[in-house]
Amino acid sequence: MNVRDLRKKYLEFFESKGHMHFPSGSLIPYDVTGRLDESLLFNGAGMIQFKPYFRGTAQPENKLLTTAQKCVRTGDIEEVGDDTHLTFFEMMGNFSFGGYFKEQAVAYSWEFLTTPAGLNLDAKKLAFTIYEDDDETYGYWSRILTSAGLDPATRIFRLDEETNYWPAGSFTKGPPGPCGPNSEMFYWTAGDPPTGPYSREDFLRDDSAGNWVEIWNDVFITYEWQGKLKNAGRPAEGYIKEGMPELPFRSIDTGMGLERTAMVLGGFKSVYDLDVFAPILNRIRSLSPDGPGSEQRVLAERVIADHIRTSSFCIADGVFPSNNGRGYVLRRLIRRAVLKGQRVLGLNKPFFAEVFQGVVEAMGDFYTELGDRRETIEETLRNEEAQFRRTLSAGTSLLEQELSGLGSGDVLAGDIAFRLYDTYGFPLEVTQEIAQESGIAVDLDGYESALKEAQERSRSGQERDSVYGALSIEEELATEDAPATTKFLGYADCVGSGTIVRVRPDGPARWKIALDRTPFYAESGGQIGDQGTLFGTGIELKVSDTTKSGGTFWHQVEWPGDPNELIGVKVTAQVDESRRNRIRRNHTATHLLHAALRQTLGGHVAQAGSYVGPDGLRFDFTHGKGMSPEEVARVERMVNEQALANTPVVTYVDIPIAEARAKGAMALFGEKYGDKVRMVEVGDFSRELCGGVHVSSTGELGLFKIQSESSAASGIRRVEAITGEAAYEWVLDETSRLKEAAGLLKATPKELVSAVGKTLEQLREEKRKREKAEVAALRGTGKAEGSESDTTEINGLPVWVKNFGEVDPKIAASELDNAAAGKPLFLGLVAVTSDGKVNLFAKAGAEAIKKGAHAGNLVREVAKLVGGGGGGRPDFATAGGREPSKVAHAIEQVPEIVRQMTA
Repeated sequence: MNVRDLRKKYLEFFESKGHMHFPSGSLIPYDVTGRLDESLLFNGAGMIQFKPYFRGTAQPENKLLTTAQKCVRTGDIEEVGDDTHLTFFEMMGNFSFGGYFKEQAVAYSWEFLTTPAGLNLDAKKLAFTIYEDDDETYGYWSRILTSAGLDPATRIFRLDEETNYWPAGSFTKGPPGPCGPNSEMFYWTAGDPPTGPYSREDFLRDDSAGNWVEIWNDVFITYEWQGKLKNAGRPAEGYIKEGMPELPFRSIDTGMGLERTAMVLGGFKSVYDLDVFAPILNRIRSLSPDGPGSEQRVLAERVIADHIRTSSFCIADGVFPSNNGRGYVLRRLIRRAVLKGQRVLGLNKPFFAEVFQGVVEAMGDFYTELGDRRETIEETLRNEEAQFRRTLSAGTSLLEQELSGLGSGDVLAGDIAFRLYDTYGFPLEVTQEIAQESGIAVDLDGYESALKEAQERSRSGQERDSVYGALSIEEELATEDAPATTKFLGYADCVGSGTIVRVRPDGPARWKIALDRTPFYAESGGQIGDQGTLFGTGIELKVSDTTKSGGTFWHQVEWPGDPNELIGVKVTAQVDESRRNRIRRNHTATHLLHAALRQTLGGHVAQAGSYVGPDGLRFDFTHGKGMSPEEVARVERMVNEQALANTPVVTYVDIPIAEARAKGAMALFGEKYGDKVRMVEVGDFSRELCGGVHVSSTGELGLFKIQSESSAASGIRRVEAITGEAAYEWVLDETSRLKEAAGLLKATPKELVSAVGKTLEQLREEKRKREKAEVAALRGTGKAEGSESDTTEINGLPVWVKNFGEVDPKIAASELDNAAAGKPLFLGLVAVTSDGKVNLFAKAGAEAIKKGAHAGNLVREVAKLVGGGGGGRPDFATAGGREPSKVAHAIEQVPEIVRQMTA
C-alpha cells in the first residue's frame, strides 16, 4: 500500500464513522482559534491545533474529527538519511472531544487494522501495549482478541508511564496540561509472528530488535496535570506535581505516522522507497552527474529529498530563512542539502529549487498550497542557495585565516569548527581534513558542546514532553457565564456596550480585562490593537492596548482598586476613532501595496511580515534583490492611482474559503483560516483574506508615500510607507526643507538642483586649485622632489623614502607614483599625517620584487612603529597608525627593515 492510498483509506474510514475531515494545521503552530503556541517552533503532532477543543475553551463544529497533519521535528536532524528518520512527516489522526472514549477508540482501531474496510492486516501480526494500571483498556483489547481466537496474554503488554502515558512520563513529571494513558499498536515485520507462550520480556526483546514496529497510538485524554516549576530560573529541572483532577470531559487523541506505517505495510526497508519520494529522488538523479550508487551518494540523495520536502512546506506556510527560530531551522536544512549536493553529488550549479518540482509531483494533489505558492517557494529556495554558495567561499577564507595563526601541533578551537559548519556549511570532517594538512588538530569536545547548543535551539520545545506546552490557565476572576470567546463589534462601529466577564493580573495596578462584546480590535494579522476608554458606573478605564488569546479579546487597563469590583460591570466601550481611522488607511494601503508589488516584481512576491499602525505601515515581502528607484516609483504611483480612483472597498463576510479562492483572493502565508472567511476586495486590483479593519473607499487614503525600501533578511525586502495625515505632514516638511535649502543658495526651489550643481563644481575647482598650490609649495621647498639625499641604496636596491608631514594623502600618493614611474628597480615609501592619523604608502617595481622587496611587508613593519597595522600586495600596499609623533623614528628604521628583507 502506497502513501496516497493509505492516507485516503484512513480519512475515508473515519469519515464513514461520523468524523469530519478537518484540514491540516499550518506548520507554524497556530491553534483552531488562531492563537500562536509560543512553546513550539513547529507543529509536531496532530493534536497541536486542537488544544482549545481538549480544554473546552472552544467548541468544534463536530465533536469527531479526522486529519492528515503536516509535521516537522528536527531533534534528530543528524540521523536523517537512514531508513526511518525524517524531518517532515504526515501524522494521521482521529479525535473525539467529549464524544466516544476508550471502548470505541479501541474498536475503531481494531476494525481499521484488520478488516477489508481498513488495512485488512493479519491479526496474528498485531500486538498492543497499555499503561500498567489501565485495566479498562486491557479489558477492551482482551475481549476483541479473544473473539478473534487470540490469547490476550501473548499480545497485550503493560508498560510504565515512560512508554504508555502521554506526554511520556507525565503521570509523575508533567508538564502541566491535559494528559492520559495511551495504547500503542505494533506490527510484526520479521517473517512468521511468534506463537505459543509469549511474555512481556519476549515482547520487549523483539521490540528492541526491531521485529515489532509501532504504527499507531491511541491517547485517552483524561486529566489536567497541575504543578509548578521546581526552579523558575532553571525550567530544565522539571516540575513539582500539585494535583491531577479529571477534565470536564474525556477525549481521544490518536496518531499514525503515515510514512512509517506505509513502509511497514508495503514491506519496504526504508521510508525513502515510498511513492512520495520517488519523483523527488528521480529529479535529484536527473540533475546530478552519473556516478556509482555508493552509500555516501545514497545518503546525500536522501538528505536532499527529505530537506526539500521540509523546506517547501515551511515556505508554503510562511516560514522564511533567517538566523533565529523557525527561520534558523529552515536555513540550516537548505544549506545542509545544498552542501550534500555540491560535495557528494557534484552539483556545482544551483539545483535545490529545481528539485521542488518533484515535491509537487509527489504531494501537490493533496497539499494544493505547493502549487498555489510555487513561485514564492522556488524564488526563496533560489535566493537562499545563491547566498549560501557565496558564503561557502567566505567560509574557506575564514578557515584559512584561522589556520594561518596556528602551527603544526596546535589545535583549532571547537567553536570555530562549529561556526564553520553552522554558518558556512563546512562538515566537521572537511575542517579536520584541511587542518590536518597543516598538522593542526580540531577540538572535538568544544565542537560537540557548540553542536548541542544549536540542537537545543532547533529542538526548542519539540520533544514529546512539551507537546502540551503553554496550556496552563493564568489565575483569573470570571463571571459564571463568561463566554469562551469575545464577540467583535468593531467592523461597523467604534462604540459599543458590553460586560466585563474576565479579569487577569498584568502587573502592579495593571489588569487585562475581557468583555463579552467589544468594538476594540485585538492585535492580529499585523494590525496593532485599539486604544480607547471603557465607561461604567463609577469607573473610567483607559485602554492602552488590546490583544487576543484563544478567541478572547483582552483590554489592558490600569485600576488601583479591587479587581472584584470590575467583574460583571456593564460598560460602554469607546475606541479612539481618530487613531482607528489612521490604522484603517494604512491597512487598506498595505493590501494595495501588496498587489502593486506583485504586478511590478512578479507573482513570487508574498507577505513575510507586516506592521499596520496609526503612524504608518511596514510590509516585508519575498524578493531576492533590492528594488530599483524605477520599481519603487512605479509601485508608489500604482497605489496612488487606486486612491485617486476612489474605488469602493467591499468586504465579503463568512463566505466559503473555496469561493474566495475562486474569486482570486490571496491567503497570507502562515495565517490560519477556517471554512468560512472574510475577504476584502478593492475592485479588480486586490482581493485578500483579512480580518482587519479597512476604509470604505480608497479615496480615504489621501496620499500614499513610500519612505524606504530595504533588506529585512536574506531574500526578504521591506517597504515602509505612510498615508493620510502623516503623508500630508511629510509633504509640508519636505517643502519647508526645500525652501530653506534654496534660500541658503539664493535660489528658488525650482532652481535648487541647478544651484547645487553649480556650487559643487565651484567646490571641486577650489579643491583642484588648492592641491596644485600645495604641490607647488612642496616642490618649491624641495620636500616633494626626488634627490640623492632622498634615495638610499640598500643591498643594490635604491630605496626612496619621504615624510610629507601634514598634507592631503592624495598628494603624497601621487608623488610616490611619479617617483616610481618607469623604474622597475624601485622601492619607495611615503608617510603623511592627516587628521591626527598616520597614512603610509609603499611601492615596489618588478625588478625590486625579484631582489626580495615587498611593499606589503614594508608598510606592515613601519606601521607597527606608529601604533597601527596594514599590508598588501608585493607591488603596492597601504597602512595606517595612531601615533604621528613616532613617524620620524619609524622612517629612520626603513633602511634596516629593507636590509633584512633583501638579505
